[in-house]
Amino acid sequence: MDDGLRMVQSRACGAWALPGDPTCAGVARRLFRQVASGLGLEPEVIDDGVTMVSELAANTLHVQRRPAPANSELWLYLRGTGPRTELVGKVFDTLPGWVRGNVPGRTVARAPADAMSGRGLEVVHELSAGRWGHHLSRARLAGTALRGKAVWFALPTPAADRDAGRVAGRGDPATAAEAMTELEKELGTRGFAGKLVRADDPGADMAVLSIASGLTLWCRSGSAWLRAPGTAVRQWGYCDLVEVAEQAVQEYETTIALAEPNALATATRTGALLTSGTCNTSATLLPGRRRGPWKSAAAVSHPSPPSWVGI
Repeated sequence: MDDGLRMVQSRACGAWALPGDPTCAGVARRLFRQVASGLGLEPEVIDDGVTMVSELAANTLHVQRRPAPANSELWLYLRGTGPRTELVGKVFDTLPGWVRGNVPGRTVARAPADAMSGRGLEVVHELSAGRWGHHLSRARLAGTALRGKAVWFALPTPAADRDAGRVAGRGDPATAAEAMTELEKELGTRGFAGKLVRADDPGADMAVLSIASGLTLWCRSGSAWLRAPGTAVRQWGYCDLVEVAEQAVQEYETTIALAEPNALATATRTGALLTSGTCNTSATLLPGRRRGPWKSAAAVSHPSPPSWVGI
């Protein structure tokens, strides 16, 4: 567990396999509480996070009725910096995404008053002040190309940023080559090893990585960009490389799903951290509230990608 906390503190992603039995939610609660406490979150915020991760973990038990195992995982990582730092909690499982036309939206339909279940996402929606979502993804632990979905929530954790990247002696990459090496390693553990095409220009402090047709990452002078078909170019600072890789995997899996006859449900693209060359997220905590609601910043203009990145 200490190793997991150090990974989160050092801006890596902590990942734990969750049991496929009724102890699943309890294990998720314990793991989240230990990491959140180690990050110095306020007790009230920790309690809210524990409740949300418990609901998401409990939802994965539905797949236990299937012949195949659930392969559920808990992921925790930091994104953003300074007052906009947030702790992201994700629960991954291999249950096919929600059926088309029945995907939970940004507002959640309430369960009947006499219902004994079905309020999990209502709870997450309320406690996260709407700062939650879901997307297609790949497992981190249970097979490098195992597909499924991740449901996430985010909590503001500005105090956690004070020592992030220094606790484990790890700072942000100094060069584009170093940043791209981290991204390449992160994607390699998700089943993309051997499928990536990379080019570096040390003189210009620039590196580019082609994942698939139209899906490209590039790094230059402290910033990382993601270009995906049908979406605006997105930009992050090097402190958010875990988020960059998460967004890249999401875009790849969404593209594959949309192209397949029996595709999983269309993934939401909520949670993308649009920035203007810094590590700040596009989510701003409004004053006068204990937490949230979160307001997405307007899309910012981004520099055009270098002409040589279209490989």
